[in-house]
Amino acid sequence: MNREKITLILCLLLTALCSAALLTTIHVRDSMASLADKALALDVQDNIPNMQKDEILPLIDGIANGWQKYEPIVSTYSRHDEVERVSSAVRRLRPLCDSGQFDELYMALHEISDSLDHLRSTELPTIANIL
Repeated sequence: MNREKITLILCLLLTALCSAALLTTIHVRDSMASLADKALALDVQDNIPNMQKDEILPLIDGIANGWQKYEPIVSTYSRHDEVERVSSAVRRLRPLCDSGQFDELYMALHEISDSLDHLRSTELPTIANIL
């Protein structure tokens, strides 16, 4: 009888931890993707005044701060190469914006969005992910 209780408790604990990881991943993906989508929606070019460049900087800082907050959490249960892909893209955002390389900036924002989508899809409880 004690083995069954222990097994049940372990299964419930494992289910709770996996659910928490999934919910955290979904939250991180949604919050960072919304910031990235807002930044992608801005049509910032080299010839546009600094006013729009100033609009994109808070979004980039929000992405960087959000990822800095959630990276240690996500890296404990997700694949390291995907986490590193997001981290390297986030580190490139500010220098790309400051130097005016907006095409590369948009590529980095798309890379962040795609990597976060992939992280979310790997955490979903599907047969392929379980096996």
